[in-house]
Amino acid sequence: MRRRFSFRRLSYIRARNGYRLAASCLLAVMLQLGGQTMAQEINLQKKNYALSDLLERMEEQSGYSFFYNRKHVEDKNVSIRIPRGTVIEILDSVLPPLGLHYERREDAIVISQRRGPAAQNVNQQMLRGRVLDGQGQPLKGVTVRAVDGGASTSTDQTGAFSLSGSAPMEVSFHMVGYNTLTQTLTGETGQAITLTPSNSELEEVVVVGYRSVRRDQVNGAVSVVKMEDKEKQTITHSSQALYGTSGVWINQAGSKPGNDGTTIRIRGVNTLNNANPLVLLDGIEYSLGEIDPADIESITVLKDAAAAIYGSRSSNGVILVTSKKGAAGKTKIDFRAHTGIQEASFLPDVVDDPILYMQMRNRAEANSGKTALSYSQAQIDEYRAGLGTDPSVYPASNWFDIALDRGILQQYNARVTGGTKQINFTAGAGYMDQKGIFIANDDAKRYSFDIKVSAQATPRLKLNAGFIGNLREFNEVGYGTSTVMSVIMRGLPIMSDYRRGNVYGSTWLYTPGRNNIENPRMEVEQGFTLRDYQETLTNLSLEYKLPLGITYHNTLGYRRIDHFSKDFIPQMYTVDPKTGDMRNFNGSAPRVKDWDSLDKQFTLSHRLVFENQWDGHNVHVMAGQDYQINDGRNFQAYNWGFYDNTLWELNALSDQTNAQATGGSAVSKLASVYGRFAYDYQGKYTLEGSLRYDGSSRFAPGNQWSFFPSASVGWTVNKESFFKSETVNFLKLRASVGKLGNQAVGIGVYNSTFNINPTYNYSFGGTTVGGAATAALTDRNIRWESTLSYNAGVDMSLWNKWSITADYFYKRTFDILRAINIASQVGGLTGPTVNLGKVDNKGWEIGSSFTDRKGDLSYSLNGSVSYVKNKVVDIGGQQVISGRYIIKEGYAINSYYLYEATGYYQSQQEIDEATAVYGTRSKLKPGYIKYANHNGDNYIDDADKIITGSSIPTWTYGFGLRVGYKNLSLESQFQGVADVDVYPTGNVAFPFNNGANVTYDWARDSWTPSNPNSKLPLLTTYTDAGENFINSTFWLQDASYLRMKNITLAYQLPDSWMSRLGARKLSIYLSGQNLLTFSKFKMWDPELTTTKGDLYEYPNLKTYSAGINLNF
Repeated sequence: MRRRFSFRRLSYIRARNGYRLAASCLLAVMLQLGGQTMAQEINLQKKNYALSDLLERMEEQSGYSFFYNRKHVEDKNVSIRIPRGTVIEILDSVLPPLGLHYERREDAIVISQRRGPAAQNVNQQMLRGRVLDGQGQPLKGVTVRAVDGGASTSTDQTGAFSLSGSAPMEVSFHMVGYNTLTQTLTGETGQAITLTPSNSELEEVVVVGYRSVRRDQVNGAVSVVKMEDKEKQTITHSSQALYGTSGVWINQAGSKPGNDGTTIRIRGVNTLNNANPLVLLDGIEYSLGEIDPADIESITVLKDAAAAIYGSRSSNGVILVTSKKGAAGKTKIDFRAHTGIQEASFLPDVVDDPILYMQMRNRAEANSGKTALSYSQAQIDEYRAGLGTDPSVYPASNWFDIALDRGILQQYNARVTGGTKQINFTAGAGYMDQKGIFIANDDAKRYSFDIKVSAQATPRLKLNAGFIGNLREFNEVGYGTSTVMSVIMRGLPIMSDYRRGNVYGSTWLYTPGRNNIENPRMEVEQGFTLRDYQETLTNLSLEYKLPLGITYHNTLGYRRIDHFSKDFIPQMYTVDPKTGDMRNFNGSAPRVKDWDSLDKQFTLSHRLVFENQWDGHNVHVMAGQDYQINDGRNFQAYNWGFYDNTLWELNALSDQTNAQATGGSAVSKLASVYGRFAYDYQGKYTLEGSLRYDGSSRFAPGNQWSFFPSASVGWTVNKESFFKSETVNFLKLRASVGKLGNQAVGIGVYNSTFNINPTYNYSFGGTTVGGAATAALTDRNIRWESTLSYNAGVDMSLWNKWSITADYFYKRTFDILRAINIASQVGGLTGPTVNLGKVDNKGWEIGSSFTDRKGDLSYSLNGSVSYVKNKVVDIGGQQVISGRYIIKEGYAINSYYLYEATGYYQSQQEIDEATAVYGTRSKLKPGYIKYANHNGDNYIDDADKIITGSSIPTWTYGFGLRVGYKNLSLESQFQGVADVDVYPTGNVAFPFNNGANVTYDWARDSWTPSNPNSKLPLLTTYTDAGENFINSTFWLQDASYLRMKNITLAYQLPDSWMSRLGARKLSIYLSGQNLLTFSKFKMWDPELTTTKGDLYEYPNLKTYSAGINLNF
């Protein structure tokens, strides 16, 4: 009688040593990294084997588990005809003569007897057919593969294929952009197979809070970035991958190597405090800047109440980063290499003609009312005669050309991935080397690595372990980028580029405001700031399947952040190139400052999940608890007076007279309990609710805990029986509401701080005792900032080609934490931080994509636009004025508070007859700016200022195009913002600012009697004609822009070439980043810090690059 047994029964009678698999699963990972698939090559040392011994040896080398009934294998010997071969080749060689055959079941191979004589004479034949699309057009390049893991091929230009096998045979058909189809080939000549287009966006799995779901089952507003779409772009900081994401404003104010992160704002600005979103890497808080972009699989942005599951840190949105994981299958090796040249995207058009500069300076001083001008005619004539004779004495210096150059970028990444269903792994490493555009002290290196192992230890227990690290070393100019950019903008064409050692040229001409000449080259080359940043994350997790459909999840995370810096400023000297007089440039030098900070983050997360399905009902229930501790400490030491400029270690100076040392530490804790219930019926009706209860040590006892609920619903209309449409393939309506939080206070803010100082000492009975005093009031009742989030949206797919997502949202943030002012009579104390204020963000966003193919031609379009209106609703009837910015009820956060410019005075008579003027009437001249007198009195003062403009963009948008023909593709991506303003001040922005340079605009288009409608007012110096440079709408500039973020031309070598090379795929590409920018703002890159107020930032960079992606 034939013995029947189940797959589970086989586990008890499998080959020798099989029972040890569960206990040794983690060790097996390290033993089996070389290959885990049917294509793995097996090495056999002998020609004759007992079949049981052969199977045991193959099991050891392949990573597969062999199952069989012992009586079918006992006393059977085999002769090996192929000492080296794949599992398939060896089994096909030895089993048929013994009347045995095999069947693959995931990571197991089951061996059994053949049933009947017909099975021993397999009739091999060529099975042929054609693959067509829905319009009957042939599809080229469709992968045709036997389901049993045997033969495979691909279709030709006519859609035809031929596959060796025996009919009937189950075959899968796969092509990007189409639904994978499994169909039985009957052997019929010319059998036609039709593939239907897929809506991959709806079918993709999206990572949301503590779980992953299909995109069409998501009720919240989420955006997903797939990093495989970004792999040919120059991305040096992972946050740059978010450009063009719907509802997200990304602003990169400078591309300084090692410090080129972005500001991220999701659906506006909710708070007057930290508005950064929460970033989680595989469920653990982490920094986007410390993740190699090549290590990321996808990024999900939670924009509405979907983020409420993260409670107290979710009000600014949540970014979920999913790193690359191991996968069962043939071992894959991926290699990427990328190199490029970089240059500044925008630089000011400064005057570099020394004669023109001196003439403009003199004219500006004369127009400002000065009679003693900076440069005499004799000096100008001498300089003109000396040009071209001695460039050290008579230079024509363009300091942007001298201090800046082209940069070079190199990026390399490699990854190995493989395993079985039981054990899989991935290991990756990356290296980046970036030389910035400063001529010295401007470079960065990054070393990244990660390894992850996943093991199905038992049928119920799954173990995961991961380690990711990022090591960065970067140099910055000694005085800091902002200072050095200011110095370059102060550079004059009459300043000498002479240098010998640490002695640099100045100028023999005196210029007001330039008592100590800062040579820009000197400040770039002399001194340095060395940064050494290390960040690692160790992650251990398990999943255990309990009875009744319950799964227990546990995650342990340890994050270590170690930052070190050495700042060194040497003694510097400048020399008059004409007289040779030398002077010390800087005091308190040489000087050294070392600082180090260490932060440790411990995370424990565990939860129970129940999931069940019956009769179309799907239920998900989760209950969990998280606990996080952040423990940080830092110190710094400083000294100056070293013997010479070659010494920069602190112990090189024994004299401690000038030494300083400071340090501190802080600990914060966050505890959370949470739960979620999700239900759907037949995928038509979805309901989800979550609860989170958070406690933070940042608040005083009694105010540490808060509750954050959310709920969402969805209705998939197209699944209703009444919905009949060949156009609309998918239609879903959804809505969500929830409360989110922000613990936007520093550690210990609710406690009073006392300063200890000798000035507080007091004498009691002739004995002096120490004194202390508090400098600020505190409020122990402060609590969480909270945001109520409402969202309504629709998702739609048309013709399986065009997808549309639209959302309307409203967010109200209340209990905003901010410091308030108190009367100076109250001890001269600073006011406390209190919960005071409400801010609204209302808006909508639309995203769309279209994909199609016509034969060898494929093309796709995508785009999104977001509108956000920011408004301060309540700030206790107060207003906060900080320079040119104001926070006031009814207006956006940090609106501009300015005088309104109404044009130029065109004559002296107009000045004399004006009812009110700003400043002293006698100092005004034709060509000066005039301002509106809004209250109609006889003065123009603060009462006449208006609130206008916005430092927060109202509109963000992006769009892209991809066109492919056969193996060639061209794609581009554009990104832009609109309705945002900047107010540039300082060097270059204003003419001759405290002795600085001026731009050519002032020579070409400033006011003169013959040019009354000029772009700029009468040329004056900023120092001598302050009436022209008060905070007014004249200098407020529109910083809206449209930028081509990326354009890439790529070619993928034919598969036939790759098979000869033993590779899967090789792509070569040319790429450009930030090559085109359209903006009214021309002075600097429009993508700058909108509230900074000057231009002293590292430039954004254009990149011209080439690279390869090679896959084995």
